Amino acid sequence: MKKQPRRGLLLLDCFFGRCSKPSCDGCALRLVRVLRLTLKSRAMQKQEKLAVAPVGSWEKPEAVALHAHTTPHKPETTKKRKRLIAPREEIAWYPTIKPELCNGCGDCKVLCKPGVFELGAPDPTGICRPKLIVAHPFKCLVLCTRCVPICTSGAIILPPKEEFERFVEYID
Repeated sequence: MKKQPRRGLLLLDCFFGRCSKPSCDGCALRLVRVLRLTLKSRAMQKQEKLAVAPVGSWEKPEAVALHAHTTPHKPETTKKRKRLIAPREEIAWYPTIKPELCNGCGDCKVLCKPGVFELGAPDPTGICRPKLIVAHPFKCLVLCTRCVPICTSGAIILPPKEEFERFVEYID
């Protein structure tokens, strides 16, 4: 007799992107995946805000006296704008995906706003989800690393940042 996995384990597998089903269509646990993607995108947005937030932004603002007329000043941000020095087609900054590690969860595709990732060929047996591929490598933003921490399986690899700093100019 085949032993059925417990419902709690299926729930955890779905939440952590280790589900063995080929897709979430018609799955009763689809809401768990939606919750995971929502939480991940919020965490990524929070990390971006922390990187941009000025030093001391966690402190409560002090009460301003009514008679004091101060002009609001723009707080200095730690994140600087970037500009490319060379044409994008000459800069080989784009992710690579190890197909043996990719579980086909699609988190990178959901997160990537420029649209670098696409679903690959479907599994001929229909057992596994289709793996993701880098379909549009030159749409990737130079020195962007947002997709690496979102990948639950660790399949996304980016080249070393140090080699590409020479292509970027920081402006105020």
